[in-house]
Amino acid sequence: MGALDGIRVVDFGQYVAGPLAGMLLADQGADVVRVEPPGGPRWDTPANATWNRGKQSIILDLKDPADAETARRLVATADVLIENFRPGVMDRLGLGHEAMGTANPRLVYCSLPGFASDDPRANVPAWEGVVAAATGTYLNARGNRPVYTAIPISSSYAAMLAAVSIAVALNARERDGAGQRIEIPLFDATFQALGVRGQRAHSAATSPLGGGGIAWVRQYECKDGRWVQFHAANSRFVNQFIDAAGLGTWRDAALADRQRALRDPEFAKELLTRMIALFKTKTSQEWEDLVNAAGTPCAVCRDSAEWIDHPHARESGMAVEVNDPRLGPMRQPGIQCQLSATPGAIRSPAPVPGADRDRILSSIGSSQPPSTSLPAPRAALAALHGVKVLDLCIILAGPTCGRTLAEFGADVIKIDNPGREGGIAFHLDVNRGKRSILLDLNKPEAQEVFWA
Repeated sequence: MGALDGIRVVDFGQYVAGPLAGMLLADQGADVVRVEPPGGPRWDTPANATWNRGKQSIILDLKDPADAETARRLVATADVLIENFRPGVMDRLGLGHEAMGTANPRLVYCSLPGFASDDPRANVPAWEGVVAAATGTYLNARGNRPVYTAIPISSSYAAMLAAVSIAVALNARERDGAGQRIEIPLFDATFQALGVRGQRAHSAATSPLGGGGIAWVRQYECKDGRWVQFHAANSRFVNQFIDAAGLGTWRDAALADRQRALRDPEFAKELLTRMIALFKTKTSQEWEDLVNAAGTPCAVCRDSAEWIDHPHARESGMAVEVNDPRLGPMRQPGIQCQLSATPGAIRSPAPVPGADRDRILSSIGSSQPPSTSLPAPRAALAALHGVKVLDLCIILAGPTCGRTLAEFGADVIKIDNPGREGGIAFHLDVNRGKRSILLDLNKPEAQEVFWA
């Protein structure tokens, strides 16, 4: 049984954000009904085989009064609605939050427009490229020409935030008895992707080595012509690398001084020249193995085909083979969220559009209409009010998780080591909204505090 078993989702989404959000919920057990327009998805791409897996499908022309009424009946039986049209479109179809929330007060209604309903650009057709341009995603710190990326950053982050927000709203519904509206504009979601790094994107142009960063954190070409990402981001990593590479004389010559590399351009250039020559002495795989064994981060720069064919990706289920009814056997992302008690699953390949019409219509007819009575008014509480979180994480991923829970109202206590280099000065943006305590968990007395 999945974590969302018994939850019905109606997915009106098109292109990337809406369908991807629906897929994430389907992978965790939700019953997702995909509403397609006549002719199938607006974007005919093989990626639909991934985004629409595990769903049922019905074709409805929402501009046809009879089909629009069928859609309203379907939503009246649902727990969640997902749509990513421009603001106002669903209202004009009679499927907006006000109408559907009145018919089904327990409904969690999730909108993923390009720009927010109160944004002056709300009616702009927010293609991924338009949002990317508006959010600085294409910014090139080394010149004036924007650098295009085909990765749908804004849509992907919006979909992830939608899945999290929907789960949190369902949790709050269990407490309060009522659904609510969620709006996650792609433009807004991109701030989660770029964060403080995006706000400082121009700073690389003024570093001693231009856009490439300092010599201890950058990419290097190796003996075999391939590149590695080397990441000696603190003094411990630098010294581990120097020992592993047999560069004791560098330490004697003060070449391991990270701070000097930041403030002295001539020193930084000399260090970079040596590092470029050094990495040309071994192959990329030799450097990855040697540096990682020492405890310093380093990875071969691989292309996407190598990534999904990597033995770990295959054996761990991060990349799986799905037999799609139209495309045949194909590689897809596996279940990325690994829940120990309620593991998700890819329950079926993406359906042919309209394949489940009879079954869906039958389920509408057999479902009890939801109560339209609202629960008694109560003091407004944050969705995760009363949840306590201990956050022991550093750098980005873990602290961002804690910050997200704090934004939903959880009481997040950030635990930091008072002796760690940099202390709590790193990444202040991902630690906002938390309480803080310094504990050296190597000491028994600190461990007692932690376990209490």
